[in-house]
Amino acid sequence: MKQAQVLAVAAALATALLGAACGDETDGTTPTGPTGVPFITEYFSGVIDSGGTRFYSFNVTTSGPVTVTLASITNADTGLPLGRPLRVGVGRPSGTECPVDASTVVQAGLVTQLAHIAPTGVNCIDITDTVGVPGPIQFALRFTHP
Repeated sequence: MKQAQVLAVAAALATALLGAACGDETDGTTPTGPTGVPFITEYFSGVIDSGGTRFYSFNVTTSGPVTVTLASITNADTGLPLGRPLRVGVGRPSGTECPVDASTVVQAGLVTQLAHIAPTGVNCIDITDTVGVPGPIQFALRFTHP
């Protein structure tokens, strides 16, 4: 009798687990925007001098939200973290510059620090040292866009 009870409990547990696996839970696929266009995650890293700036151009296939996270700021010579802010911005490139439409001055963190609706076409992410952080400065950005 005891073995029959164990088998019944095991069968019930297996049924419950299979049922849960068929639910409407998120499956870890690429998130999509309101239009159903998948988001692309990109990374931009490099070195800027004290007071310097750099930008990275990318293509937006459908107008939508761009999110930016400044994940890391370190001294490029020592590798030590820098607790000073940098300006990150999103705009449209013009020649050798990236005039920004939206920007914020932030320290490194692992949360979205800037969100901006970007138009279809070529856009850019800009990073600038506006406060004179002792350089050279190694940075790492993560951003998503449609």
